[in-house]
Amino acid sequence: MADDKITDRNRIAALLDALRRQEAPVQLLPAAGDGQELSLLLACSRRRKQLVLDAPRGLQAGDDPAGRAITVLARLNGAELRFDTTILAAEEFRGYAALRAAWPHAVLYRQRRRAFRAPVGGDRSGRLELYDAAGRVVRGRLTDLSAGGFGALVDRAASLREREEVESTLAIDGLALKTTIRIMAVRIPARGRFMRIGAAFRGLSPGQEAQVEKLVRALERHAIRRGGARR
Repeated sequence: MADDKITDRNRIAALLDALRRQEAPVQLLPAAGDGQELSLLLACSRRRKQLVLDAPRGLQAGDDPAGRAITVLARLNGAELRFDTTILAAEEFRGYAALRAAWPHAVLYRQRRRAFRAPVGGDRSGRLELYDAAGRVVRGRLTDLSAGGFGALVDRAASLREREEVESTLAIDGLALKTTIRIMAVRIPARGRFMRIGAAFRGLSPGQEAQVEKLVRALERHAIRRGGARR
């Protein structure tokens, strides 16, 4: 795994907004003492430089939490986020007990490179060609990419079986990659022209691995920017 320390304000804002929209639990770790509490990121305001977190039960009673330093841990699209903040006040937010906290100066972004799948959006051209056992060309479109493989939509009439190894060529953002893949999953819907496959790369050279990882990071950054632009 690799850590990226993100300090760019636009990227921090995009990550926090994506975390808020995900509506998944986050963990709050006190700077002093043991234990952790579950919470939710309810709101984030870049203009006010503040966050609003759901107040865990352990922080709803007792001493005023203002001034406490906490660390927030979360998962976003298969990556781990971690940032430090300070509680500014306990308050109500839309009728619920909440904590107002300071905007983080930095976010640590830990991505599990082999497993993390970056989406290949409709505004990116991800072409795929496979060659089945009979030597026929099967064309498709990439839907996601990771350092270990990809997902794609291909013609449902293609003769592809799980665990089968075939030759492939994929092209995306100027990268053309020819390699052997193993078909890991085949999902055929009841309707439509396409079926969905998941595939794992086999025998990539070190240079090819570096190319794919660089492209995965670029796709992930692009997805974050798109998410921030939709706010």
